[in-house]
Amino acid sequence: MRREDKLYEQEFGNIPNDQLGRIAYILGKNATNDKFNNKIAEEAKKIKKIKYKKITFTMWKIVKASARPRANSTKGYIHMYVPRAKEEANWFQEFAKENNLPFIDTPCILNMKVYEKTPSSFSIKNKVLAELGLILPWKRTGDFDNYAKGVSDAIQHGMLKDDCLVIKSTQELFYSAKPRCEVELLYMERFPEY
Repeated sequence: MRREDKLYEQEFGNIPNDQLGRIAYILGKNATNDKFNNKIAEEAKKIKKIKYKKITFTMWKIVKASARPRANSTKGYIHMYVPRAKEEANWFQEFAKENNLPFIDTPCILNMKVYEKTPSSFSIKNKVLAELGLILPWKRTGDFDNYAKGVSDAIQHGMLKDDCLVIKSTQELFYSAKPRCEVELLYMERFPEY
């Protein structure tokens, strides 16, 4: 057994794998305390009642996967940077102003569809199939998760207080004759209190 597996087993091995078992483990002696369990149920209802607002927009541009961080040295100091990050941030800041996008400082769900440019080497038949979403970017150059990173990093500038507010995300990749990124953002009307 690997060292990290042993450490995990030592710390979490006695905790059940199933959700109900974990809840019973957390509750301990309180598992049969009706008053305590009613408080949990009341709080769950409050959290479930939090309303989300939805905003959708399309970024009409070629969305590229976020590049890996790089380092350079100036006067003996090492500086880390992400290529194109500043340009993307400036572009989105202007885009947010032009489209009157709200400033969000509550937890949110980020759903995006990224449309890469359909390869010019495709036949007309394959270009149509790609536009229909049947031929997908199986041979892309960027890592799947780096598209989401690029978009979430960009929207921090002018719309989202911090990308750590994203609590759930979906991402889909497609081809299109017109590259773009369609974004749906669902954000809580208020910050949950617990």
